[in-house]
Amino acid sequence: MPPRIVSDRDLLERLTDVFRSAGFDGTSLAHLAEATGLQKSSLYHRFPGGKAQMAREVAERLGDEVVKNALAPLESDGPLQRRIEKVGRVLTAFYEAGAKSCLLDTMSLGVAGSGAEDALATAASHWIDAFARVAAASGAKPAVARARAQDAIAAIEGALVLSRVTGDRRPFARAIDRLPAVLLGTETNTRTKER
Repeated sequence: MPPRIVSDRDLLERLTDVFRSAGFDGTSLAHLAEATGLQKSSLYHRFPGGKAQMAREVAERLGDEVVKNALAPLESDGPLQRRIEKVGRVLTAFYEAGAKSCLLDTMSLGVAGSGAEDALATAASHWIDAFARVAAASGAKPAVARARAQDAIAAIEGALVLSRVTGDRRPFARAIDRLPAVLLGTETNTRTKER
């Protein structure tokens, strides 16, 4: 029987799912072979650098493709609020309403020396920059726009972690619902003064 042919895109999607659910340290070559349907030797043929190369390519894909595609609505025409809401819908679909983890979270530990850490930092920078541009377009000064972008991402990432740990997806839904208000600076501050 001839070997199964797996396209590069499909292969990276399958690898992404494994790293997304198990992280770098929790992913074994056996997991990767099982998920892709390829023998370990075939994986090494495609990725001579082994698991580290796979992690790097998955992280690069996150920055090059997924983050840019998810953030594409921000560059479209129309009111800022609507563009941000579109991004919220794309992120909701991508993370399956909070059921899937984010690679920035699951792969941020254990990748030292793999080359993936640079790609993860680049992906995070793309995300921060895109959100900061929208916040700046609403009239925020650069430092405030960047802080809003970071706050929005922190809320989404934190909600994904909480959803994974508790099984409750509502925090993710709230983070997405609040996204326009956080980026546009219309969210009311709910902090109370310490006494």
